[in-house]
Amino acid sequence: MCLVVVEYIIVLQNQHTICMEEAMASPLSIRLDERLRLNLEQEAAASGIPLSQLVRDLLETGAKRARRDRIRRDSARVARYVAATPSAQELFEETGGTHGA
Repeated sequence: MCLVVVEYIIVLQNQHTICMEEAMASPLSIRLDERLRLNLEQEAAASGIPLSQLVRDLLETGAKRARRDRIRRDSARVARYVAATPSAQELFEETGGTHGA
């Protein structure tokens, strides 16, 4: 990995150039109670990463999970609608059904 400082930081990683200004959003301030902060600091230390990285990783994982859950709920809602609506069932069959699902 090579770091080059010019007008802003450029990180060369896996043969791709990423502008850190574009890759990182503006800072976010969150309040943690003492117990939670201590637990997170201990986990970060045990993992050998900075606290900020641990919090970003946890938030990213949670956001991905929330997105998948929302997609599943929306898909289930559509399936219920199709199952309960003859015109939707007809349209569904006309367009090819489940497409192999």
